[in-house]
Order: sequence, then structure tokens, then C-alpha cells
Amino acid sequence: MKLLGLRKTAWIGKEQDMTLNQMKYFIAVARCLNFTEAAKSLFITQPALSRQIAAMEEELGTELFVRERKTLKLTPGGSILYNGLPDLLKTYGNLIREARSANQGYEGHLRIGILDVYDISELFTDTIQIFQEKYPQIQLTMERFSLGVLPDNLYDGSLDLILTYGFSLFDKPSLMTVDIQKYDSCIMLHRDHPLAGKEGVSLSDLKSEMFVQLDREVSEEGYQYIINLCDKCGIHPNIKLVNKMEDVLLWVQTGNAVAITTDKTIEKMNPFVVIREIPVPEAKGHDITVAWMKQNYNPAIALFMELLEKHKKAAEQEQV
Repeated sequence: MKLLGLRKTAWIGKEQDMTLNQMKYFIAVARCLNFTEAAKSLFITQPALSRQIAAMEEELGTELFVRERKTLKLTPGGSILYNGLPDLLKTYGNLIREARSANQGYEGHLRIGILDVYDISELFTDTIQIFQEKYPQIQLTMERFSLGVLPDNLYDGSLDLILTYGFSLFDKPSLMTVDIQKYDSCIMLHRDHPLAGKEGVSLSDLKSEMFVQLDREVSEEGYQYIINLCDKCGIHPNIKLVNKMEDVLLWVQTGNAVAITTDKTIEKMNPFVVIREIPVPEAKGHDITVAWMKQNYNPAIALFMELLEKHKKAAEQEQV
């Protein structure tokens, strides 16, 4: 019985690394139990293969093959390696493919939360459609949430991206943000309100009206923004506080209150209300913002944002 090229070494008993090529060479020899046939299957010379196996045995500090007369056999240690290495290489290959796909964003899941009253039709709809056409293997989910809930869903990891009013994110750490659209604050009136026929409505003309808005417990930022806007316009109206945007609309469409909203709201689609400009600088040029966690390395985020910013630039150029 002859050991193949193994010299006594101080490495025995220590963990050593094998290269991927060495693993492939070993598996081929173990499968064929013949150096010449294994070398042919690997497209290398038989002496080169023999040297690689000898080097591998020396590095590992244990013999893998024995030659008995003209036959080649695996040692018990070699048999253990042969039983495990093929599956290990297969797993390694699968992991590499998954890693490459993940970095390219071709697979995975992108979860987007959208402000409940935001009208996505001007910019967001086309981006969503093109994204799904370009990356069909990315599972996309979308859901609407209230102003105060959206950031919480980023922090707890249930959403990857949110689309919301920029002012609601000012005190939120660890976020990446991109402003994608401007909006103006407006007043929402019942269609039969005496001021509904005007293009612009001063808030001072509504000082005796009942205003309805979200409770500060639902959205502290939204509540404070409306209070500050009223202060700057010199009014301190009676305010009805509710917990849902649907209830804000309900109070206005029944003619029982007025509400501050935006020109980018889906509420304008309701036939019982009208949206009118508030002609003061403080009501103009606010930001619709996309946000995600800095520590969220989902590659689909970058792919989606690239498309969204392209559409943003195209929309801006059309307006010039």
C-alpha cells in the first residue's frame, strides 16, 4: 500500500484551507478513482493533477488516497470529504448566484407605503408600471398608510420605501430621503360652500368656520403644520379632531366643516368637494418625499429610485 505524495508535516491536526479548484480536482479523482480519466475530464494533464492532489493532502495534513497495486482507493478521511464536498460546492455555487442576483436587484421583494391621501397619478404610476416590466422577478407590494404610521413602518422593517409629506420626516434619524415633487397646501370646501366658486380662498375668510383635521396623536407633525399655517394667516379656528383621513373628508363632503389639504390629494376626485388655493407664501412649495432606512441594503430600492428620479427629471423638463 502506497500513500500518494504525503510527507510528514507539522500541519497535521490544524485546519487548512482548500481552494475551489482543489475541491473540484479531488471530487473528479474520487469519482473516477483513476488519475488519467480524471485529468481528461478536467482538461488538464495527469502529472499536473497528481501534483494538485499531493499538495492538497500536504496542506490538509492527511492522506486522501492510497494506491494498492494498480487500483486507487479513498482513505476513510477521503471518503468523508467525498461524501460532503459535492453538496458543499453546490451550495457555494447557489449562494454566489443568489448574491449576484441580489446585488443586481433581479430578485427579492420591495414593499412600498404610500400616504393615504396622496394622488400618485402624476408621477408615481408610470414609475411603478415600468419597474414591474423591467424587473418582473421583484415582488412588489404597495399599501396606503396614514401620515403618522408611515415612518413607524420603516423603523420596524415592515416597509422598504415610503412616500409622504417631507415635513413629517424632519425629526426622524437614520433615514435617507429624496424630494420628488412639490405640493401646495389648499383648502377643501363642500361644493356648495359660498366660497367654492373662488379660485383662491384666504384662511381669514374662514375664521368662523369649523375646521377638521387629524388628531395630534395620529400625526403630531401634521397637526402642528396646520396650526402653524393658521397662525401665520392670523386665525385660530375651532377644530374638530378625527383619527382618519376618511373622516376628514366625511365632515367636509357633508358640509359640516372645511379642511386644509393639498393640490396632490385624491380627495379632489370626490364630486362633493372642491379644492381651492390658499394664496399665501407659507402654503406654497412643500415637498413630497421618498424615504428609506440607511441600513436597508435591499438592492431593489436603488433600482426603483433610479427609475423614479428619471421620471422626475422628465416631468420637470416637460414643465419648462
